Amino acid sequence: MNRFTVVVTEPIHMAGMRLLEEEGVRVISLPPGADEGSLRDLAQEADALITRGGIKVTRELMASSPRLKAVGVHGIGCDHVDLEAARELGKIVFNTPTALTETVAEMTMAMMLSLTRRIASADKAVRAGEWSRKYGDLRGTEIMGKTVGIIGLGKIGSAVARRLKPFGVRMVYSDVRENPELERETGIERVAIKELLSKSDIVTLHVPYTSGTYRIISGKEIEMMRDGAFIVNTARGRVIDQGALVEALRRGKVAGAALDVFEEEPLDPGSPLASMDNVILTPHLGASSIEAMERMSVQVADGILKVLHNEAPDHPIVI
Repeated sequence: MNRFTVVVTEPIHMAGMRLLEEEGVRVISLPPGADEGSLRDLAQEADALITRGGIKVTRELMASSPRLKAVGVHGIGCDHVDLEAARELGKIVFNTPTALTETVAEMTMAMMLSLTRRIASADKAVRAGEWSRKYGDLRGTEIMGKTVGIIGLGKIGSAVARRLKPFGVRMVYSDVRENPELERETGIERVAIKELLSKSDIVTLHVPYTSGTYRIISGKEIEMMRDGAFIVNTARGRVIDQGALVEALRRGKVAGAALDVFEEEPLDPGSPLASMDNVILTPHLGASSIEAMERMSVQVADGILKVLHNEAPDHPIVI
């Protein structure tokens, strides 16, 4: 298979790299911080790309690479790939949705608990010598007995629901599909999104970014929420109107937010979110555990090898 070249746009776990190299594939890795121009320079050599989302895979890029057979997405979200162009140009696009379910669910739980118990603020207080804040604004909120609304009950949303069950919360969800099996398992109840927003003390989002989910939480939806509710987003930044969220955080309509994703990434350090004490910010780390990174790298490499062998990948998006 030494006639094939795979370009890796951002660093991935070495297990996937080794799998490709052991099969005789030439692997070219772009350095951290590389841009679309760097990728364009190599596109004509590539039989396949492995991308994590930091560099857009555009129509122009794919059209300029006649050898390109496949784009393997290291993760779930494919919003950085022009899927319509891939379909028209005959390029296969696939992702690795089963590799990161548990890791993102754990990240969601970590952010939810850190937010409601004010862990990040408490850490800063101790480092600043503000021990006495424990008697004031660092008092947290239990999630036991609260209502948690899950928007999107796919693989990750379902994994979050299973983790929440032992905490003694009431759970509701909004999704285009029913999930009667999970309803029986966890007691979660399917409701319309308006009802979810009005009843939930904590709202957590687990939907992909599409034209239909763009700003699914806007100013109008925020006004439907309970006063003092919390928002957790480990999905995609553009499913929330970030400006409306900032305004709601400022006036206390939303008590706090834990955000791993943003409308524009990386987040501008000058963003109002960066100076808010009732907000937890992480740099799109939801899938970044050692274990998940290895699983994703192996799954994306395996998918690339299947395509190069003229076989279908396990999780095709465009084929």
